[in-house]
This record gives sequence, C-alpha cells and structure tokens, in this order.
Amino acid sequence: MRLLLAITVLYSLIPLFVYWFTKSRLNKEIKPILPFIVLCFIAGLYEFIFTTILRFNTIPWFYTYDLLAFFSIQYFFYNVLDKKVKKLVWISSCLYLIIFTNAVIHHTIENYLNYLSYLTSFVTLLILIYSIKWFKKVFMETTLVSLADSPTFYFVTGFLFYYSGVVVLFLLAQSIYHNNNSHLQYYWLINLFFNIFHKTVLIIGIWKARKN
Repeated sequence: MRLLLAITVLYSLIPLFVYWFTKSRLNKEIKPILPFIVLCFIAGLYEFIFTTILRFNTIPWFYTYDLLAFFSIQYFFYNVLDKKVKKLVWISSCLYLIIFTNAVIHHTIENYLNYLSYLTSFVTLLILIYSIKWFKKVFMETTLVSLADSPTFYFVTGFLFYYSGVVVLFLLAQSIYHNNNSHLQYYWLINLFFNIFHKTVLIIGIWKARKN
C-alpha cells in the first residue's frame, strides 16, 4: 500500500515535467490549467518527502491543498468560460470559504472526514455545472473540428471524472472510519486509482496543447 501511495504521489510530478519539456511549443490553452499543474507538483513533492518518508502530520497540508485546489479549479473554469461566470465564481468561493473556515475552526479527525464530504460534494457539483457550460459553449462553436484535438477537453474531463469518481468515497469516509477503520486504506485505493487517471488525462491534455 505504501509503495502504491508513493508511486501515485511521484506520478503527480510528471505533468509539470511534461510542461517544462514542451513549454516552447505549447499554445495559449495551457495557461488556465498551469496553476493546477504547479500545485500537483508541489503536492507530490511535499507528500513524498513529508508524508511518505518523514511521516509528518498530513492534516494541515490536506487543508492547504484542498483550498489551493479549489481556487486553481475556479481559475481554470473562469478562464476557459471566457470570464462569463464571474458571479458564480464569487458566490461559490464565498460558500466554499464558509464551509472551509468552519471545518478548520472545529477540526477533529471525525469532523474533517465529515467536512471533506461536504467540500467534495460542493466542488463536484460546481465542476459539473462548469463542465456543462463548457460543453454547451464548445458545441455552439463551429471552429473546433474534434473534441479529441482540444487540450481543454482533457483538462475538463480529468476534473469531471476524478471528482465524480471519488465523491461517493468521501461521502462514506466517516462511516468507513467508524465501522471499518482498519480497512480504510484499502477503500482509499479508489482515490489512488482516480488520482492516477486524472494525472494521466492531464498529461495527455498538456501534450495535445503543442502547437502544430
């Protein structure tokens, strides 16, 4: 399990390496996703050194990552939707910060799992709304020949599949912790699988962003 976790964590470093390798040939579609790519690299490096090797307490980092991931996702969709969802971004950000702040103030491991389910459900719903808006925008355009040629399609798909895939796990996390704590790590394999899938789609999207 620890080996698989380490592999998953290190795999998070690859998107930024691919970005650096192809940087001079990438088009403007890479800009909205760049903060998330950098965050994945920082997260992978931190978790490999401080969590996997040094065994530091991970809770402060998880809170930090959740917050940064949310705003990098907001930044991504705000830009790919041509900055036409400003009101939704502001309202959703305020709601998220209220839930997040409450989670930090009243932190216990049980409360964390509980709030994690709320935050993940909220972000999943938000991504679903953004994704529908993006697909609607794309289908109304006549310039795109195929979705498979669009880097943004892979970035949107990655977010959509990852959060849709893990939301049930996070909703059940507190129940699993109470009833089957010793096997929680095995349930967490679902998260690792979707994490690897997400990073793979992210890498494909970066590769697709190369200029012809």
